[in-house]
Amino acid sequence: MSDRNSQDVQRRIIEIAAEKGGVSPAGVSPATHFVNDLKYDSLSVVEFTMTVEDEFEISIPDEDVQTLQTVGDAIAYVQRRAKDVPAKA
Repeated sequence: MSDRNSQDVQRRIIEIAAEKGGVSPAGVSPATHFVNDLKYDSLSVVEFTMTVEDEFEISIPDEDVQTLQTVGDAIAYVQRRAKDVPAKA
């Protein structure tokens, strides 16, 4: 994945996290914690996960969702998964 794509992944995940948290993307960084900072509840986590899955055309197993505590965790996870999935033509 190129740097530009990595930046696009980060930007988009920050946008999704902010939208689900009801805050401005400017207030979200990779260090932002979903529960402590964005006040996500279990429904918010599910909505965020489903949106990320749709956006990046990946599937995130429940056991992996539980490991994603911060926006940075989600960014790193999607970047790793995107490397494993061939790009669509």
